[in-house]
Amino acid sequence: MLFTAPEFMYLFLPTILGLWWWFVSRNYGKSAQWLIVGSSVLFYAAWSTQYAALLVANAILNFYWGKRIARTRSAVLLRLGILYNLVLLAYFKYADFLIETANALTGHQWPLLQVVLPLGISFFTFQAIAYLVDCGKGQVEDFDIGSFAFSISFFPHLIAGPILHYSDVMPQLRQGIRFDPERMTKGLFLFAVGLSKKTVIADRLAGVVDPLFTLSDQLTLCEAWTAALGYGLQIYFDFSGYCDMAIGIGLMFGIALPQNFNSPYQAVTIADFWQRWHMTLSRFLRDYLYIPLGGSREGFGRGLAAAAVTMLLGGLWHGAAWTFVAWGAMHGGMIALYRLWTKTGYALPRCLASTLTLCGVFLAWVLFRADSMAQALQIWQAMLGLNGLKIPVMLAGWFAPDTVPISGLVNGLDMLALGILLVICLRYRHAQAQLDTFNPGFKALVAFAGLFFAGTWLSAAHESFIYWSF
Repeated sequence: MLFTAPEFMYLFLPTILGLWWWFVSRNYGKSAQWLIVGSSVLFYAAWSTQYAALLVANAILNFYWGKRIARTRSAVLLRLGILYNLVLLAYFKYADFLIETANALTGHQWPLLQVVLPLGISFFTFQAIAYLVDCGKGQVEDFDIGSFAFSISFFPHLIAGPILHYSDVMPQLRQGIRFDPERMTKGLFLFAVGLSKKTVIADRLAGVVDPLFTLSDQLTLCEAWTAALGYGLQIYFDFSGYCDMAIGIGLMFGIALPQNFNSPYQAVTIADFWQRWHMTLSRFLRDYLYIPLGGSREGFGRGLAAAAVTMLLGGLWHGAAWTFVAWGAMHGGMIALYRLWTKTGYALPRCLASTLTLCGVFLAWVLFRADSMAQALQIWQAMLGLNGLKIPVMLAGWFAPDTVPISGLVNGLDMLALGILLVICLRYRHAQAQLDTFNPGFKALVAFAGLFFAGTWLSAAHESFIYWSF
């Protein structure tokens, strides 16, 4: 069930929201928590009842295993718990990938398992690991299965994040949830903004980008840049739209979820980019991979190695394909170059540093979107102008038609729209940052109505949020 689906917006969300506040108003806090747990399982079961049962069983196992770790402070039990979650993730996400790789390397033809990837298992696994590690550190103060089940299954973040820590939600539940009209209004506004980003912008960009990647071997200079820039903007508005909707829904329930997106295309360096893009994933990789590998305290060379391993595994986390590994390696290489440059003591002008960072990010997005390494290489080759130049339709009149070929794949309006969207990303604050100056009132009502209307009636069909595939 997508956040953009009519049955979610007009039936599921209003029903659960009304019941939640009815329970809360009567001080039935525990009943309200179990309402969310049950509705979250139902939300997930709309995709697969089989994997909803797996989700429940896995949550129960991790809860009691974490409780035992906290009581014994056993490092062995902690390692076993982490290993269990990683093996579970590896089976569902990487089994066929590993078999395909082994077949390619050895020449054998071992049959694929055809494992169906459960939605959101990567996010659920990382959250479970974070919980177990927090138990091992003694940072979990109480063990209430209802509160734990609420925090790990709360449907706004269940499928695609943010990745929560124990401390993100539990203190709010202990303090008690109270209805706040301002928080509700802000949540509705964020939801409407995210909805319009997803359906009006990201989904329409998909209609431009997908055909270009399909015809990657036929692209010329303008077409390849349109594909790269278009996908970079598509995933930006898709993911930021999802984050706005998820955090907005959380606010409607009186729960503040952690920020997960902070205008990443305004980053000055590649390190700055990763402090702004998918912030809870970056936090997890830093706390549970980069720092344990010695990246913050054991010398410059150790730091480079830790960053490289972290980005490689971060790339693989996104998908079971060599393109994702290469994407992670490319970001690891950019981070290494940035750190080496800082050693020189010279600082690039801000505009130049931002431009180089943005170019590197958009070039890497080609790998992220490509179906194969060969497809990515074809697009990069075209971006370098090695496949020639065709002038987009509607711009051809500026040139002599008999000397410059005309592209039938992109037009001037496509390129103008991409330019406008890129300027928006570079110049304006994201919606979550604007909440600090948001004032409920008539203007806010008009803005909400306009955004919601655009998101529902001017939408373009698309099958899912990009990050729901991870």
